[in-house]
Amino acid sequence: MATATKFEENEPGKFYVTSACNGCGICFSFAVQNFFYSNDSSYYYISNQPADEREEADIRRAMEVCPTNCIKDDGVPV
Repeated sequence: MATATKFEENEPGKFYVTSACNGCGICFSFAVQNFFYSNDSSYYYISNQPADEREEADIRRAMEVCPTNCIKDDGVPV
C-alpha cells in the first residue's frame, strides 16, 4: 500500500490533510473555517490553521470522525 502524502495546498502549520482523503466533506462540516475543497472537489485540505482553541477543537473533532484518518497533526506550530 502506498504511503499517503501531505497535500501541497495545506496551509503551513501543525495540521494537514493527506492523499488518503476521499473528499467526503465530513471535516468541512465540523470546521468550515479551516477546511476547503480542491479545485476538482476530489479532496479537502487545511486552508487555515486554527486561530484559537475553539477552532483547534473543531479540527480535532473532525480528526476523530474522519473515515480515512487523513487529517494529521505533526505537533509543530509555525
